[in-house]
Amino acid sequence: ADGRRVLAWATSGSSHLAALEDWLLLPDHFEPSLLAWDLILRASWEQDRAEVVYQPSAGDSPKSITIPVSGEFEVLAAVVREQVMGSIVIQHHVELVGETGARLIARRVPGETDLRWSVVFDAGVDSKDPIVREHIDSALNSLRSSLGV
Repeated sequence: ADGRRVLAWATSGSSHLAALEDWLLLPDHFEPSLLAWDLILRASWEQDRAEVVYQPSAGDSPKSITIPVSGEFEVLAAVVREQVMGSIVIQHHVELVGETGARLIARRVPGETDLRWSVVFDAGVDSKDPIVREHIDSALNSLRSSLGV
């Protein structure tokens, strides 16, 4: 962890998966090796693996990685959930067609005062459609204005 404070960890093969104050440290040979909490969209845990869905950077399409885990990982799972949820300042769902739409999310970026905004589209929504983009941009501007940011 290069001197960073470790909050919780689990064994992953001959390495470890660890929650640090500002990042999730992935086991050896995983790329990226660190994921900032504000980039992680969700993490799910099963008996022998964790799946982490993240955005490589703001505006990128989500990516998923599966990480083998063994032994006790319940504390790590709880800390990861707490850190991810703690990075969220506001989350607002915008409906586009019926109940499908997109989530507008403002998150704290470690070491910065500005918020990072992201848009996560529901399955089946064409994020490249100009009408969808216009509607989302308008909703994002309204939300930011209502919050004064």
